[in-house]
Amino acid sequence: MWQTKKFNELSLSEIEQIFRLRQSIFIIEQQSYFADIDGKDTEAIHIFNKENNIIWAYCRILIYDEKVILGRVTVHSDKRGNGNGRELLNTALKYLKENYPDKFVQIVAMSYLKDFYKSYGFKSISEVYIMDDHPHEDMILKH
Repeated sequence: MWQTKKFNELSLSEIEQIFRLRQSIFIIEQQSYFADIDGKDTEAIHIFNKENNIIWAYCRILIYDEKVILGRVTVHSDKRGNGNGRELLNTALKYLKENYPDKFVQIVAMSYLKDFYKSYGFKSISEVYIMDDHPHEDMILKH
């Protein structure tokens, strides 16, 4: 079941699982060595799904004056390849459209996911650049 929570609504177990999932994907699997716990989680909206009380899909949303930043989008490796990534993005974008319709959505996308995000209407707003040894580009979606 998809859940949307602010940081203070998360249980300690959920916080640990979110950090563990993000670490397993971004730091270990992708070998991107960056400060994942960056002090922004307490301000973020967290969207995730659990199965057997284990979080397997997650993203966070940061709200700013004119935009929202959708980030840390991830699905556990065991759950990829069957539409779960689309389900996560659909859930996040629906939430944003309902709650922040006047703001555009910005993401920092790994370049290999560019077509995935384009299928939702995201447009590139930067050249490809290297971040954490991987090609990325900035993309936006206007509702």
